[in-house]
Amino acid sequence: MYARHFALTRLPFETPAEADELFVSNASREAEARLAHLMELRGIGLLTGEAGSGKTTAVRRAAAQLHPGLHRVHYVSLTTGSVLDMYRSIAWEIGLPAEHSRAAAHNAIRAEVSRLAAEAGQLPVLVIDEAHHLRNDVLEDLRLLTNFSMDAESRMCLVLVGLTELRRRLSMAVHESLAQRLVVRHHLAGL
Repeated sequence: MYARHFALTRLPFETPAEADELFVSNASREAEARLAHLMELRGIGLLTGEAGSGKTTAVRRAAAQLHPGLHRVHYVSLTTGSVLDMYRSIAWEIGLPAEHSRAAAHNAIRAEVSRLAAEAGQLPVLVIDEAHHLRNDVLEDLRLLTNFSMDAESRMCLVLVGLTELRRRLSMAVHESLAQRLVVRHHLAGL
């Protein structure tokens, strides 16, 4: 009823809104710039902020700016399970069949990342949203997943997106090796 009264072409606040229809604050612009820098550097990035601060929106906007022929963005938000659960979610997202073992899933994902980089010339970008829920062993396996050619090259970008507590967790000694590999860290302040 009000859509017709106000001559709206569609209902406001429908989800999902297109990336170019979203409000862009200065903080969001900065987050998008940091994410774009991560795509240039390749490697692992961390985007944290409080609930509702616009983390996922910033990632969506940054992903929309990427050339689809050069980047392939994969989004995973199921972060409460085991390492194998995470690998199965990633495999499903990139179009691979589910493997029955952790090692087989790990190897299949790495092979697909290598194929995309070598044959298609694409940089896979893996976005793990709600990463503050990840178990310690899952965080470590994600780090290992990005280790190519004995750490001599980065064939993918991994973006960990989560609440502020994730930043605190990654400063703990148990995550030192992952924290050292973060090439971009950014905390998004609330609106």
